[in-house]
Amino acid sequence: MTTKTGKRCGEKSRASSCAFAESISNVAIETFSRLRENTAREYNLRAANEEEENHHLRTVMSAFIALDARTNRMTCLTIANGTKTISDEDFDREMEKKSYERGKLRDLHAEVLARRALKRYLALEMKALSNEGYEDTEDSFLLERVKRDDGGGDRVLFQMKTHKSIHLYVSSCPCGNATIRKWAKGGMDDGNDTKIGPFTMPTQTHETPFLPLDVQKGSVAVALKKATVVSMPAKNDEDDDASSAAVAGVSVLYENGTLAKGTLPVGENRAGRMCTCSDKIASWNALGVQGSLLATKLTEPIFIQSITIGRKFAYKHCARAFCCRVSKTFPSVNHPVLMQCERKFDLAPIDTDSVVVFDNPHCLIWTAGEEDVIEVCNGKTGQREEEEDEQEESSSRYCSSAFESLFFDTFKEESSGAGANIEEQMKEYAAMNVTINDYDASKETLWGKSFIPRSQEQTRRRRANVGKMYYIQNKRNEEVDR
Repeated sequence: MTTKTGKRCGEKSRASSCAFAESISNVAIETFSRLRENTAREYNLRAANEEEENHHLRTVMSAFIALDARTNRMTCLTIANGTKTISDEDFDREMEKKSYERGKLRDLHAEVLARRALKRYLALEMKALSNEGYEDTEDSFLLERVKRDDGGGDRVLFQMKTHKSIHLYVSSCPCGNATIRKWAKGGMDDGNDTKIGPFTMPTQTHETPFLPLDVQKGSVAVALKKATVVSMPAKNDEDDDASSAAVAGVSVLYENGTLAKGTLPVGENRAGRMCTCSDKIASWNALGVQGSLLATKLTEPIFIQSITIGRKFAYKHCARAFCCRVSKTFPSVNHPVLMQCERKFDLAPIDTDSVVVFDNPHCLIWTAGEEDVIEVCNGKTGQREEEEDEQEESSSRYCSSAFESLFFDTFKEESSGAGANIEEQMKEYAAMNVTINDYDASKETLWGKSFIPRSQEQTRRRRANVGKMYYIQNKRNEEVDR
């Protein structure tokens, strides 16, 4: 909608895939709208009047929604906003530490933060259900307890209730492969049914072809996020010229809409450490959204059943990015239903000829069950903003060290090293649980074989050969299968 003053809404009008997508977006947006009004005004997360111009308000929001098929009730489990990452230097320093020592959030994009919050939510459910005599009498939990005989007696595990499912909402198309406007036409899936009810999920069959030439050019490749803060001094004039030329080339891709800002082109590894949200969502669809530690307590992985996106949605690009490109390596990869919602998240006005810039560094993170705890983090430092009684920023409750402390505190009785430190508990737990080793092996296969060309092979010289060998090997495997 364009106003008389030459301004338009931050999001352009779009059609809805179905009523189910609108139900998902309504729960996510209304929950975020309620929560952000309880944050400090200096964080610029509160809702702006539609007539008020506030570019600092702009952000991307993501949420995980639970659906109860018995009652048709949708519940927001976790929610977060964010578009930033810490610097490459801070990232390297964090990765030199053990996971239980990492007190900073490294990737503060909304989808990644919402998933961190989901892992915390699942861990808190497991903790509650582990208490002797506790019963979920109101059927409010996603998980339920089951007992399995592993040869040494009954072992308590958890599984998703059959009548419940989880769904992902993102206000703007996730960065990375899903935003590369090449190798397929954009637009919505023609098969989506606009006549179905608000609690009925549509059916889809993903059919995304991968041509050898497209693979050679990076259609299934991993991409990297452009660091929020980059310091790369040129070593000499020649390096400076090359760097300037590369930056100019990338700018053209951003300007013509081929690539979303914040995503580096395939093969561009000079300024980036973290894989994009598209790559991470693909890994969730291959391995489950729960991660390796929680996998040891689940009878089977937990998968996202649908993904609803607001602005910049393109069905075939998302199908390629989120699941189909890893189907060669993981034939059982989860293919979620992909939808576009009509409801807009960003209502703040913008000049008609301007592009949307997400420049708010503050991130709200929230988990259901912790109603009074709304955490705000600095997207550039990866730490929680100081509160009134604090002198400086502190670690987030969603960082790696906090999550592992929660997990081992819940299940410490299963380890003979219950009084030991986290490092000793992790070593013993890894030795006791084959699940972790299996999960890590699958993850290594995913990142080592699925995304072709791989990150260490993304050079112009090798890209074509890697793509060619990928298809030759797959052809040989198909002939062997026959």
